[in-house]
Amino acid sequence: MSRRHTSASKRTAKPAQVTRTKQSFDDQLRRISDEKDDNSLIIPFSLLVIASYLNRLHFKEIINERLRWDPAQWKYSPGVLAQIMVLSVFVPSRKKVALSRIHEAFAGIDLTYLVGEKIDPETLNDDLFGQLLDRMYEYGCSTLYRSISLTVRTTFDLPQNYFLHSDTTSHVLTGEYECSQSQEISTVIKPTYGVSKEKRADLKQIMSGSVTDGDGLVLFCHILDGNTADCEYNNLMISTLQSVYGDEFGEYTYIADCKVLTEKNLKLIYKGVKSGNPVKIISCLPDNFGGKLSEKMRKIAYLENNWETLGVCCQYPSGNNSEPEYWSRTYQKDVFGHPMWVHVYRKKEAEKHLERYLNDERRKFETDLDVLTSKVFMCEPDARTELENFIKKHKKSIFSAELSLGSTTKEKRPVGRPSKIPKPSVIETTWSFSAGEIRGDEEKIERKRRKIDSFCLLTSISPEEMNSREVLLNYKRQNVVESMFSLLKEPLLASTIFLEKPERIEVLMTILYFSVLMHGILQLITRNRIEKLPKVPKIGPENRPLLRPKSGTVLNILENFEIVTVDGVLKKIRSKQKKRSKQLDLIMYLVDFDPAVI
Repeated sequence: MSRRHTSASKRTAKPAQVTRTKQSFDDQLRRISDEKDDNSLIIPFSLLVIASYLNRLHFKEIINERLRWDPAQWKYSPGVLAQIMVLSVFVPSRKKVALSRIHEAFAGIDLTYLVGEKIDPETLNDDLFGQLLDRMYEYGCSTLYRSISLTVRTTFDLPQNYFLHSDTTSHVLTGEYECSQSQEISTVIKPTYGVSKEKRADLKQIMSGSVTDGDGLVLFCHILDGNTADCEYNNLMISTLQSVYGDEFGEYTYIADCKVLTEKNLKLIYKGVKSGNPVKIISCLPDNFGGKLSEKMRKIAYLENNWETLGVCCQYPSGNNSEPEYWSRTYQKDVFGHPMWVHVYRKKEAEKHLERYLNDERRKFETDLDVLTSKVFMCEPDARTELENFIKKHKKSIFSAELSLGSTTKEKRPVGRPSKIPKPSVIETTWSFSAGEIRGDEEKIERKRRKIDSFCLLTSISPEEMNSREVLLNYKRQNVVESMFSLLKEPLLASTIFLEKPERIEVLMTILYFSVLMHGILQLITRNRIEKLPKVPKIGPENRPLLRPKSGTVLNILENFEIVTVDGVLKKIRSKQKKRSKQLDLIMYLVDFDPAVI
């Protein structure tokens, strides 16, 4: 009896304790809500640095000067709204920010020092930003972007870089975006289905193309229809560069993937050859270009076997012998009537890749061969049809086997007890294949070895001006534009997009490209200043050396600091990690933070 009483007491004690705890928590909440707010706000130091870059570029002033707007009708100027949109990408929460929720992203953040005027984030709404997008589209997105991007090097006193890297990427959309008849004949981008680089064939998309310099600064951006071909974009881009740079374009080298190599684009490259030099271009030579020029040049180089040793071709070798060594051969060829140079490159460790490839191909062939030889056909035509399908499927295969079709005749007796008048036996004939030894085609294997072992770059630059090693090094820097695309693919930027108007999508993408430009500036300035130091600073993650950091790494360091303001007045700067406190002066130097422009 007492045990039951004790057990019951224990069962009732726990809910009572929970009730008391909840009541205490509710009281605490009321006490906190009744306390007077001290009016303190914070400014993440990362946002302050990006805002200082925008101010040095006169971002707000250029937007306000170029766009059509009436100060009496706008709550905030277009420049202020545009700067807020660019900064929203750098809010430390690292979340994708919808136009209708930008006020939430900046909750608790003092915008005064970020945009130059006192703004309550609660007053920001999607109508304000929608009006901004419409006016930016009206002016012209690409023109507005390059009016700012082309001033970066002079503004920040950065040395000029004469290499231009071009590429495109796709951006998937949600929504139908049905184009009206008026849109079909206008310059409005057309979201549509295309070759999705995100492997989302079920969604419509748009394309964007950009040109970065050799240091990763995005100088040009274009927002394109969803089915725009890379060769079309390269033609547009070369024409744009010729128009913007004029005669100065001859000092630059245009680097793009193999889609730039079309007869139409080569004509454009050599368009001004009578008045000067053709456009300097470097591209990878595709297999089916110029009558299989790539395969022909590789075959000649291997037959001659007179390779020039280049050694390790890496701008920043790791020193752990992981980079491959290269050899090269150079040939001059006329391509569509224009003089070009083909650089054939060979590298080590091809045998390993070839062996893996041959094993995979043999495994596939053996699997299909086992399926064929295990089948039994009831008529010869069916067997012949299956053989034709097998030969067609493996027409380009490196492996083959001799197949022979044989028949088997079998007497099939009637089922059941024999009758007084026995039924005649049925003669059944079946057909099946037998296979001989699997053999590899040595010529195809050698061709594959050359393809794995080597590749070709095509250029309009003579070897006297740029040797084969320099051509390769410059082409390998093509990843700078791909790195910028990876920033656009982050969820907080443009993984999937939904806006009601295609025009607004174009402007939103341009705003995002401005954010990517800020990434490029932060990364380039930091790397340049690290190179000027007597030794590499140990301020990276876990106090590791900060050597050639990416912008994301620098932003993570900056986010350790925040400024506290009270009633709009700067009060203090605090560090989230004590060990970072003594690093602030060095960090401010590395990112070239200038308080005077805030």
